[in-house]
This record gives sequence, structure tokens and C-alpha cells, in this order.
Amino acid sequence: MKTEKDLSPAQRSSYLKALNALETGNHATVTALLGPVVAAEPEFVAGRRLLRQAQMARSRGKSGFLGLSGGGLSLGRSKIKKLLESGDWKTALAEAEKALETDPTGVQPNKDLFDAAEAAAQPARGEMAAAKAAFDAAPEDAKPAAARALDAASGRVRAFESIARLALESIAFDPKNAKAKHELGDYLMRIEEYDEAAKVFNEISKHNPSDLDSPGKAKEAAARRSMQRGKLGTSTFADLVKQREEAAKQGGEKVVGAGESAEELALRVYEAHAAGKPDREAARKLAELYYNSEDFANALEYFRYLSALANETDAGLLRKISDTEVRRLMRLITDKEKELAAMPSGDPAAAALRDEVEELKRGRAEQMLGEARKRVERNPTDLQYRFELGEQLALAGHYKDAIPELQKARSNPNTRTKALNMLGKCYTERNMLDLAAKTLTDAASEIPGMDGTKKDIMYNLGLVYERMGNVEKSLECMKEIYEVDYGYLDVAERVEASYTA
Repeated sequence: MKTEKDLSPAQRSSYLKALNALETGNHATVTALLGPVVAAEPEFVAGRRLLRQAQMARSRGKSGFLGLSGGGLSLGRSKIKKLLESGDWKTALAEAEKALETDPTGVQPNKDLFDAAEAAAQPARGEMAAAKAAFDAAPEDAKPAAARALDAASGRVRAFESIARLALESIAFDPKNAKAKHELGDYLMRIEEYDEAAKVFNEISKHNPSDLDSPGKAKEAAARRSMQRGKLGTSTFADLVKQREEAAKQGGEKVVGAGESAEELALRVYEAHAAGKPDREAARKLAELYYNSEDFANALEYFRYLSALANETDAGLLRKISDTEVRRLMRLITDKEKELAAMPSGDPAAAALRDEVEELKRGRAEQMLGEARKRVERNPTDLQYRFELGEQLALAGHYKDAIPELQKARSNPNTRTKALNMLGKCYTERNMLDLAAKTLTDAASEIPGMDGTKKDIMYNLGLVYERMGNVEKSLECMKEIYEVDYGYLDVAERVEASYTA
């Protein structure tokens, strides 16, 4: 799945301008800017979603919005069908988007988009399967490269599935359209997005109490989420027991202790689940066992299983799930950062891995965001909590929402410089470079020495000046850091390059 960083400079400029245009309500400009970008880069799903948001806002109040043309026929239907038959899914996606410009919730145009996205997803799924096989067969020294190839193939599948999902979401925009909602939920189940599927089916139940299928589908989605990736499958437990027994036999040891306890508990949970009489106590012990041994991925599955059994109403379990997910992400981030640190200087794969780490950090921030919001709701005048909420919003990429929280937090002497630094980053991400430069300059002036915080501030300020085209001021910032810390990020490279240019 492509991100803003994968765009060309011209495409990225169009995307940033579209973001600004959307905030000012200039929806026509958004569609004009993003249409060509999405056509050229079909895997840039964030741009496609932004485009659809603008199209829907622009169409609101017109007859075509959830109205007569919503069920109309796409004029390019026959053309799209021929394109798909010839295997040209990229052009088919672009043609489907053209019809959606004036009819974003139209049934047939969105079905065309869905068909085109699924046509693109099929070969991508084949690539992913081949990449998975290559990863499994790769020797240890080749695993990192094989893992990156697998991630790339998986990203392509996710991109096209996200486009297909967007098409169904657009048809199902009307909350009363239960049929469209069911189609969306069924597709989410098919692509194993069980959390989202459960939400869709619960929404159907809310708006259509007489719908008898949606409650059962919602429970099925919750159960599948808990058993995702085969955690509660027969083969998983049987294979696990067999592997442990074989390992013990080869080592001349008896199968005892925590390992045996995990296996026995897992088998008990599965057998009870299969019999329709869930063993909550065994599942709880197993979840805690995994959690205490810092196997957060397994712990998370069993906590989710327990929560599904409680119909997601147990507040303690929900908090435990949130905490475990954060810890899982922190462990994954640490492992990826170690892998990044071990890479040779100039390794072309480092940039992709660095982006992956940043994406994981954003995911962790999203998990922590909910708790930060709750703390502010309970203590709205606590500026420390305001800073924590602003920080989490910024880390999760919600820069606009982070700004007012960080502006409040700068009144607290204990968090002022950190709040100013984070505020400067938010302004930078929103392309408000003059405000970013002023804020970061103010923050730097309040720190007399060059400690870790000031280095970060000066580096961010240098990047802002670079984006503003002020090379001299950017270099001055880097030189200030260079004088006290030669090894800070890429400062030495930037400074020394200026003397050889």
C-alpha cells in the first residue's frame, strides 16, 4: 500500500494542497487535484479516500446524493468490462473513478470499482502466496529480505482490498440500506477484517432491529477475530503439542513446567470451545500465562476471545486488551529498530524499514489515544493530561486535533518546551511552515544548553527552513548540533556536504 512518501514531488504537492483545500471546504479543488494522482497511483488509498470524502461533500444536497442516480448505471460499464477481460485493471480503476466524480454513492459505478479492485487483488494475492513460500524456505541470513518482499506483496493486497471495501462503503453510505451493509460486512469477513465486520453488523442491528441475521453475524465476526490466524484451530494446538514433545524427546527431557501448562490449557480451551461450552477460567489462565511471559501476541488473542464471550462488555478485559496491544507494538517496534540499527550504512532497504517503524509507532499511538482521551475527560483542567493527549494525537497523525491540546499544554512549565516542539511538528506536517519556524525558534530559545530536547528542536527547525527554501538558516541549525554531537542523526552528513558542494 503506497503512502504519501511514495508519491513523486509533484504528486505529493497536489496531495498537500488537497488537504488544505478540504479544510477550507473547497471540494472542487480537492477533486481536481487528487483525480490525476489516484489515476496514476491506484495503490495510494489515503488519496482515494480523501477524494471520495470531497466528492460526497460536494454532492450533498444534490439529487444524485443518496438519491435517484445512486442506483443508476455507469456509462462506462461495457468499457470497464472489456478492460477487465483484457487484464487492464489499472485503466478500469481510473474509468470507474471518472463515473464516481459526479455520483460518489452510485451503485453501478461503485460495483465497477469493486470489480476492478478485486481483479487487481487476485494476482497480488498470488504474489503474496509466492512471497510467503519464499520466506518460509529462506535461510536465516536471507529472512530479512524475504520478509520485506512479503510485506510489499501483502501491502499490495491490502491496497486493492481497501479500494474494494471503499466501493462497498460508498454504496452502504445510507445507514438504512441493510442489504448494502450486509454486502460490506460479508466482504470484511472474507478479507478477515473481523473487527470492522462486527461494527457493520452491529450498526445494521441498531438501525434495523427487525434484521434477524445481523446479530448472529456480529457474534460470528467477534468469535473469528478471537480465533484469527488459527490461534484456536485444531491443527495449531496439535502441532504445538507435537513440536514440544519432539523437542523434549530430542533433548532427553520430560515435558513439564510452563510449556506443558500452556499446551494443556490451550487444548482445554479449544475442546471446550468446540463443544459449545467455553472454559473461561482456562482461557483466562492461558492469557495471563502468555502475558506474564511477554508473549503479547498470544495473550492478546485469548484476552480478545474472553472479551467476545462477554459480548465486549467487560471493562477490565477491554483495558487489558488495550494494554496488551500497546505492549505488543512496543516489542515489535524494539525488534524492528534493532534490525534497523544492524543494517549496513547506505542499505537501500533501511528507508522502507524506517517507514515501517514509523507506521508501527503510529499504530501504538492510536492504541494509547483512547486512554489519553479518557484521562482528559475526567480531568479537563490538568495540563499534563492535555500534553499527553496532544502528543498521542500527533504521533497518530491527527495533527489538526493535536494543535489545540498542545497550545493549552504549553502553559504548563513542566511540559512547555516539549509541547512547543511537538506543536512545531504539527504545524510542519500541515505545511504551516512560518508558524512552525516561529514556534520551534521560541522553544529553542528557552533551553540554554544543547541537551537532547534542544537537539531535536534544532533538527526539526532545520528541516522546516529546508522546506522553506532557506538553505543558509537550515545549515546553521545543523551546525549548532554538529558542534556538540557529531553522531546525531544525519547532521554530520548534511554539514560536511555543504563544504564540498
